[in-house]
Amino acid sequence: MRTRALVLALFGATLISAFAGAASTAAFTVLHSFSGPEGETPAAPLIQGADGFFYGVAAHGGNLTVLPPDGGGTVFRINASGGFTTLHVFSGPEGAVPKSLIQGRDGFFYGTTTYGGEAAISSLNPGNGTIFRMNAAGVVKVLHVFAPLAFGSVDPGPIVQGADGALYGGAGRLPEFGFVYRFDPITGDFRHLHDFVSSDGKTPTGPLFQSGDGFFYGTTNQGGAWNSGVVYKVDVLGNFALLHSLSPSSPGEGSEPKGGVIQASDGFFYGTTELGGYGGEIFRMDAAGNFTVLHRFDASFSDGGFPMSGLIESRDGFFYGTASRGGQPVTSTSRHGVVYRMDKAGAVTVMHTFAGPDGYEPWAALLQGADGQLYGSTIIGGASGLGVLFRVEIAAPAPLPMLTGIALAPSSVVGGQSSTETVTLGGPAPSGGAMITLSRSSSVVSVPATVTVPAGATSASFAVSTKRVRRTTTVTITASYNGGSVSASLTVAR
Repeated sequence: MRTRALVLALFGATLISAFAGAASTAAFTVLHSFSGPEGETPAAPLIQGADGFFYGVAAHGGNLTVLPPDGGGTVFRINASGGFTTLHVFSGPEGAVPKSLIQGRDGFFYGTTTYGGEAAISSLNPGNGTIFRMNAAGVVKVLHVFAPLAFGSVDPGPIVQGADGALYGGAGRLPEFGFVYRFDPITGDFRHLHDFVSSDGKTPTGPLFQSGDGFFYGTTNQGGAWNSGVVYKVDVLGNFALLHSLSPSSPGEGSEPKGGVIQASDGFFYGTTELGGYGGEIFRMDAAGNFTVLHRFDASFSDGGFPMSGLIESRDGFFYGTASRGGQPVTSTSRHGVVYRMDKAGAVTVMHTFAGPDGYEPWAALLQGADGQLYGSTIIGGASGLGVLFRVEIAAPAPLPMLTGIALAPSSVVGGQSSTETVTLGGPAPSGGAMITLSRSSSVVSVPATVTVPAGATSASFAVSTKRVRRTTTVTITASYNGGSVSASLTVAR
């Protein structure tokens, strides 16, 4: 555990040169500085509830008699103006040191804790952690207590809710290799989906991501062919596939991917490694496991270093993330992590460099609020050195263009022949392109499920194939995007 003494010592060193030369390309606001009783060391991403408030967990603080001297942690709520409310202080039996928080589709909040779950816990017997449910008033109910491992501690990680309503996550700390599990919050059914065996991964870390194919994609911190971590997928039945083992030296893919992966609008998966090169890397991977390093943090950490968290894709088409070290200018002694932006080609821009009083070491992924701005946390720094919650204001993305037309050339063909369809937007497609969904009224005609208008372009064309018919048939082809749709008719003659 990170002790209060260590936190304060690090913060004291920060104050020597607070804000010296800190660079920023975006408006930055500290929303809350933790002081201890309401929490400290917020290391998990914020979420925005259905009520518009932001919710999160602080790993420590609250009741300092729980696992002293750090405390058992809290759950809190904050609004965009910084109005802060402590909702729950963990006491041990219901959990301690919370790891994650989500809001389920039933309106309840669900989370995991690293320790606790027993009637009384101590530093010698801290417990193995829980899955809990909380209502909006902060009342917590334990849904599951993790059973102890034969060796080592369980260390449950963050959870996600699957399309089936169940909760999914990873757990396990060395010397055991860890596992991926499914938990049904209604029936209480808990089962392992996969137990890692070192060669296919070791110590699952970041959150899982459920893709449209039904699989959950995730990362492990170690294991694989070079013990540097893997990217894997697993489905609700436990069907598991190792997609990629990271090779740290040749070709230099980095190691220890702690933040999981996301699937972006272009269909690729994106993630980060804490180590590799000088200070970690950002990568892209396709569904078959083909892996590309997009960005390596430089030797001076001018654009950040050692990212603990993964990426988010913003509505402006860029990726945003945090790195726990570095920043700008490189001559400053107060460079304690960054918020950065990356385009799909891997070019990184520093949005904010933390100097200490505004935060120190951002570990958690960012959240884009309904207002389009970015919200996050640092584990230390701030007025008391115990962490902050912050907002970074980015330029509001331009409104998405609407579909304005669809044309077929020719509009009448003999069955078995093809036509070309062109969809048109009322303005340039955003960064990342505009993915248009296609459908047709009859199987006589075949169209792709989607077509993408490239970024900056206003139209895209694709082939429409037809089958032979016994009588002339008119088929309606519909294109949908951004809440609107347009249609055209293709006549297929015999």
